[in-house]
Amino acid sequence: MIFENGLFNFFDFFSTAFVVKTFFILFMVFYSFFALILFRQIQLMVKTLPLPLGPILKFIAIVHIGVSLALLFVVLGAF
Repeated sequence: MIFENGLFNFFDFFSTAFVVKTFFILFMVFYSFFALILFRQIQLMVKTLPLPLGPILKFIAIVHIGVSLALLFVVLGAF
C-alpha cells in the first residue's frame, strides 16, 4: 500500500525537476498560442485599417510564430 513506506514517497514523484519541466512546457505552449492570437489580431487590423506598414507587420508576426514553435520543439526535445 501507499502508506507502508510513508506518504512522502508518493510526493517524491513531484520533484523540483518535474515541476520545472512542466512549467517550461506549459509556458511554451501558451506562448505559441499567444503568437497565433497576435498574428490573427494583426491580420484583422491590417484588413480594417490598411497601412503601408501592414505587410511588414505580417512578416514579423509570421517570424514570431516560427520562433515560438521552434522554441516549443526545443523545450520538448530537451525534456
